[in-house]
Amino acid sequence: MQVTVNADGNGTGDDGLLQRLVGEPCVDVYRFGEMGVIDFGRQVSWPLGDGGEVSTGTEFAVHAQCPFRIVQNDRIVLGYDDLFRTPPRKGSTAEEDSDRRAYDAGADALRGYLQRTSPKVESVRRRPVGDLLIGLQHGIRVEVFPTSPKREESWRFLIRTAEHVTFPPGR
Repeated sequence: MQVTVNADGNGTGDDGLLQRLVGEPCVDVYRFGEMGVIDFGRQVSWPLGDGGEVSTGTEFAVHAQCPFRIVQNDRIVLGYDDLFRTPPRKGSTAEEDSDRRAYDAGADALRGYLQRTSPKVESVRRRPVGDLLIGLQHGIRVEVFPTSPKREESWRFLIRTAEHVTFPPGR
């Protein structure tokens, strides 16, 4: 379900939904094609349509289809450009590397860190131009920043069992 922005058009009605992230642990980071995914919170289940199928995942997620980065102590750990880099691995063939990206290696390392430390969200802020800034414990920040005026979805914040917040609004 998508949330409708307030009549003033600036989406402030969605800010309360974004604030639900505060206190939740960041538990995973991965990619789905050329989209970065960051998972937060506990495992939940939700129905998929009327067919009786059920899906399971984290309660909250951010899907980034625009430039983003994950920073720790002012050092970029993982970012959007990594989704497109395919570094060769020693002893592997080009075919073996065809779907492996630099993002995958970075996400694997970051996932291990997240599992060991379970950093919780301390702040969530959204700027009028669409930037989404999520501050976590241990000096970690997630920074999502649309760079185009296109009316295509740049990012989506999901509450798996309820509403979604998108930028630009209404996508």
